[in-house]
Amino acid sequence: MENYVELFFEPIRRSEIDESRYREIETLIKTLDVMSRLNNQSIYIIDYTKQTFLYVSPHPLFLCGYEAEEVKNMGYLFYEKVLSDNDLQMLIEINRMGWKLFYDSPLENRLYSRISYDFNLHHKNGAKILVNHKVSPLLLNEDGNIWVGICIVNYSPHKNVGNVVFTQKNKNLCYSYDFEKKRIISYEPEKLTKRQEEILRLHMQGYNETGICEKLNLSVRTVKNHRYHAEKKLGVNNLANAISKFNLSF
Repeated sequence: MENYVELFFEPIRRSEIDESRYREIETLIKTLDVMSRLNNQSIYIIDYTKQTFLYVSPHPLFLCGYEAEEVKNMGYLFYEKVLSDNDLQMLIEINRMGWKLFYDSPLENRLYSRISYDFNLHHKNGAKILVNHKVSPLLLNEDGNIWVGICIVNYSPHKNVGNVVFTQKNKNLCYSYDFEKKRIISYEPEKLTKRQEEILRLHMQGYNETGICEKLNLSVRTVKNHRYHAEKKLGVNNLANAISKFNLSF
């Protein structure tokens, strides 16, 4: 696909950033690097003004067989190497949707924007990996335009590409995208009960089933029942995927 990099950045209202301000984010990048290594997480940071990557973590998932420094230097041209034309076209559609919602939002809400979606990465070794990609602003400029954003890449809990979810400060209202009708759809996600949320959070903190039973003074059967209904509400069929999808609501 020709000029796809320009298509990615076309919806963004760019503003000039004083070069001296880049010193402000050096500590931020170092902190995110430490967090990535401690949590064994794949992240990268985008400079939307210069249309480059400021940082790429060494975690192998997003790298697809390349070195982190190679990917950082390639920037958005990296996608040409690891995405099919169909997935590139899909990402461009999702990108337009996300930026429309971002700019339609009040300035005070823009920093709370987050979009999540799934696509396939093609590894150097020939493997195709379905990943979940979350993007959120890190820094805005004085005009409320995006300057720096963070991207977190995990294995997708789904079986197919797409699965677009856009959220802002009000987590009770989400947006998805209908690729056939080319339109944005707003919806209210089904809420978990407080007990269901509590059990998933404890699993995220490393508690096993026995530990949760002891901490909450519940039977194994009760914990399993709450977890089962939480998975159904989240539209998944196992604990790992439930935790991954539940994490999108934070």
